[in-house]
Amino acid sequence: MPASFEDQLAIVAELSREVRRMEEGEKRRSRRPPRAGYERELRRAGLAQRVAQAYTIIEGVLAFVARRIDRVPVTGEDWHKKLVSRCARPFDDPKRPALVSAALAADLLELCEFRHVVRNIYPTRLDEPRVRENLERLIRAARAFDAQSREFAATNAPRTKSRRKRKRKKGTLPFFC
Repeated sequence: MPASFEDQLAIVAELSREVRRMEEGEKRRSRRPPRAGYERELRRAGLAQRVAQAYTIIEGVLAFVARRIDRVPVTGEDWHKKLVSRCARPFDDPKRPALVSAALAADLLELCEFRHVVRNIYPTRLDEPRVRENLERLIRAARAFDAQSREFAATNAPRTKSRRKRKRKKGTLPFFC
């Protein structure tokens, strides 16, 4: 697990790139004739899984805040919803301001519900309009989350050294030589 908020921001940046790729792929798909039968179901199931996985990444960053910044992990049967709600409010004021806005929290709670549906029903029974609606919600949420997490980090995140490996320029020696 990445150990610093800088690492979390790198994960958010990767998520943003992936969501842009999903958005571009769906724009290309919309210009083609729709596929039929099983291919259409596979595409829908794959898209639903990707939306669910992207939400899981956002939830991981929120959980990092709860564990490392708030120092109080969220527990209980409905911890996923509690986590989003907690990050939408200041915690132990003035220790930490809200990480996400109320509007973003509403989108995240909807994505959390959608992930539950994706994980717990057969992929062939997914409703296509609902999958597309949640893709649009994810696109909106990922943009807002990227901006809001960077804003939070600029003023509130603790400064710890990142553990993510940095690429070295070719021909340079490692720092420990």
